[in-house]
Amino acid sequence: MVKQLRCLLILLTLPLAPGMAQRSMDSAKLARAIFLKGQTVKADSLNNAALKLAQPNASAADLNKAIENIMAGLHTYSKFRDTVGLRETFDHLALVYHLQKKYTQAKWFYIQSNTLSRDGRDTINIIASLINMASVKDDIKDFSMAKRDLNEALLLAKTRPEIDEQIEVQKALAEYYTKKGDAPAANMALNRISYLKDSVLRAHSKNAVVSANKTDTTNIDSLHPGTVGVTEKSVKKTSWFITVVTLITAALVAACLFFYFRNRKRKNL
Repeated sequence: MVKQLRCLLILLTLPLAPGMAQRSMDSAKLARAIFLKGQTVKADSLNNAALKLAQPNASAADLNKAIENIMAGLHTYSKFRDTVGLRETFDHLALVYHLQKKYTQAKWFYIQSNTLSRDGRDTINIIASLINMASVKDDIKDFSMAKRDLNEALLLAKTRPEIDEQIEVQKALAEYYTKKGDAPAANMALNRISYLKDSVLRAHSKNAVVSANKTDTTNIDSLHPGTVGVTEKSVKKTSWFITVVTLITAALVAACLFFYFRNRKRKNL
């Protein structure tokens, strides 16, 4: 009897097993995320402090201090395999080295960021790293390689539903053509930015008009009481009246015929 009850309990819990397993996995992921966040708070603060130091007109001492802070955070992210933290750290290091005009180091760290983004299929950050790499290559006059990165970035940006990434790529293209000395092409990139922004405004305006029209159609009865649907209501009312009159007339005719034949029969008798 006990064995049978145990088998029945197992059969009853089988349908719940996948859901329980999924919830357990989700809970484990959430717990790991919370744990990582707790461990990397200091690394995050070091990165934020470094970004405040890493300004275009910063002194050499400030930029060196920024690198120290970022490297300290890098070890923490690496220890806990926090790939998001690592990618951001690579971006920050590349930024500082770019400001120091250490282009080889800057390019190398942007490549690391790009690799992590590709591994995570993070399209937005793939685009960002390609733009950053192109900027470094612009500065060292490697225009052909920079253009290749920007072309790839633009292709990826066009797969996105929003136009924000396309605008960022066009800004980078305008900078690229400016550094290359191609003013007409730079103007074309700037015009493309204006077109993209205008297309968004037009789309928003069109959606607003459509939404307003739908609202008018939905509320038209309340906006014009007694006028909308008046024809349909009148037809229905008239049809009902004719039907009633017809029935009454038929009843009267039947009654008249009844009394007529009854009186005639009495006279014959």
